Amino acid sequence: MTAKTRSRAPFAAAVLIAVVAVAALTAVLRPGGADTAEPRVSQAYVPQPASPDVAAAYFTVTNTGGRPDTLKAVSSDVSGMTMMHRTTANTMEAVPSLTVPAHGKLVFSPGGYHVMIESPVRGLRQGDRVRLTLTFERAGRITVDAPVMPIGYRPGGAATP
Repeated sequence: MTAKTRSRAPFAAAVLIAVVAVAALTAVLRPGGADTAEPRVSQAYVPQPASPDVAAAYFTVTNTGGRPDTLKAVSSDVSGMTMMHRTTANTMEAVPSLTVPAHGKLVFSPGGYHVMIESPVRGLRQGDRVRLTLTFERAGRITVDAPVMPIGYRPGGAATP
């Protein structure tokens, strides 16, 4: 080994260590990594309400990140009073916030969690859209447009009688 080759060895080792360190940090901090919450909202819809005074919204929140996130509120463009609720047995209660687990889901569906839209400012008919804004503790705001579907609509084609 020549003197010139020996002087390059420490430099090559330092470069290799730096590359490994950057790769490790990128793996931890990239979306879906250990330090992030990555909520995504899908399957949002509002069944056409049977009464003009109240409507419900349903959707699924999927967190692909490595940390849980908290859904703190849901608002809509058709009402100043929109609240998250939980149905258990024959009762319905307001829920101030809900946790979306890391690498998990939070499902809003008939008979479970749902969003109550009180006194919509306009009639909601099939084909309309309702803009929902979900506010998360970590991820901030996510806005989705939920189509108004027929009365009794259920994802996957199942409808209630």
